[in-house]
Amino acid sequence: MQKQVWRRIILISTVLLSINISIVLILVHILDTMLKLNFVWVAIIASIVLTIIQICMYTMIVTQRQTYLNAMTEKLEAIAAEKNPSHILLDKGDPYYDVINAINKVQSFESNKVYWLRRREGELSTLIQHLPVGVLVVNHHRKIKIMNAAANQLLGVDLVIGEALYSIITNHYALTAMLENMMETHQDQRKAIQIETEEGIKHLEVTMVYHETSKTHFQVVIIIYDLTEVVQLEQMQVDFVSNASHELKTPITAINGFAETLLAGAKDDPATLDQFLTIINNESKRLIDLVEDVLSISRFSTADVGDEKNDEPLEIKTWLDDEVTSMSRISANKKVQVINATPTTFAVNTKANYLTQIVKNLLSNAIKYNKDGGKVVITAQLINEGWQLEIKDNGIGIPSKQVPRVFERFYRGDASRTQQIASGTGLGLAIVKELVTKLNGEISLKSQVGVGTTITVVFNTV
Repeated sequence: MQKQVWRRIILISTVLLSINISIVLILVHILDTMLKLNFVWVAIIASIVLTIIQICMYTMIVTQRQTYLNAMTEKLEAIAAEKNPSHILLDKGDPYYDVINAINKVQSFESNKVYWLRRREGELSTLIQHLPVGVLVVNHHRKIKIMNAAANQLLGVDLVIGEALYSIITNHYALTAMLENMMETHQDQRKAIQIETEEGIKHLEVTMVYHETSKTHFQVVIIIYDLTEVVQLEQMQVDFVSNASHELKTPITAINGFAETLLAGAKDDPATLDQFLTIINNESKRLIDLVEDVLSISRFSTADVGDEKNDEPLEIKTWLDDEVTSMSRISANKKVQVINATPTTFAVNTKANYLTQIVKNLLSNAIKYNKDGGKVVITAQLINEGWQLEIKDNGIGIPSKQVPRVFERFYRGDASRTQQIASGTGLGLAIVKELVTKLNGEISLKSQVGVGTTITVVFNTV
């Protein structure tokens, strides 16, 4: 820019000098003709001095204008680069005042526009990042433009903005097939798919929306919903109904069968009558226990529990002594010794009705699935962040492959082993787990066939 200015000044200087010399020489010629005087050298010197003065004045004007032009250029470049330069201030009489004022207004408008755009972009980014659903935006080159943390978590991958989507989700064929179909048809897609991740199989609902940004460019907005828990819940409901129907059918069938046999004439035999009535009575009790357990687990699985009581202080050692005493008839029939080995007493604030049902279920299982002359030891103690309850027996034990499923509803293990020893509804431990969760606790189980079982319950509050 400076070179162009100096070239212009030199060119103008040469022109002015030529014009001045020509004008002076004409004047000298006229004077010489009229007055017969020779002023050639004086005229040349005067021309040079006049030219120098004109050049200086022109240089000042050009320099000042060039300064304004440079300032305006720098300001416009800064505005284009989304910077915020200071305003240029001029007097109203300045010839550049209107231009500078217009540039200042453009800057104010652009600054305000950029501010709101960035604010909206920040709000949108925050919203997308905190959405519970996965969001992906892929351009026509299949490169990721936008993504959020939920998309990473749901797909079980580490997505990178700017990278090709296919290079990251190499194992998710169903998702890539949907995207390819979208790319070809330019039609919105919606489909439930399954993918396999390190966390296991996930059930997802994927919605793809086609968005055309120009005649030659488009984007695909991918929204991913996690349906894994919904599918698992639906399967649990199906299993629950199926298992409940099966468990209800067994005692009802037995009661109906023996009742029909009695009505057919077996009631006339006193010994048969007593035997069948005893079976009907036992099956009726089993049916009542099953219905009560089903109602209990249904009630405890809901957030609104009608009989939920407030926390109350409980002396653990004394309370456990009472619970052991209440189980004495069952333990005596099985010839199982139940010992409260809690070393020292301590008080906790808890829901006594929940805790009572937990201990009764665990003690009942430890006694029923024990061997004659066996032992059950129950221990409670304070730990760092709460207190711990442990029930240990030396009974028949549980095979290791069955341990992960013992807290499932209606699960009773190998029928050939357990039902020969004791009958049950298969809901006891499921109820225990629900109650432990409601008391802000965690339950775990260790077992070995022929050695025994240890159940540990940790409560995180005292």
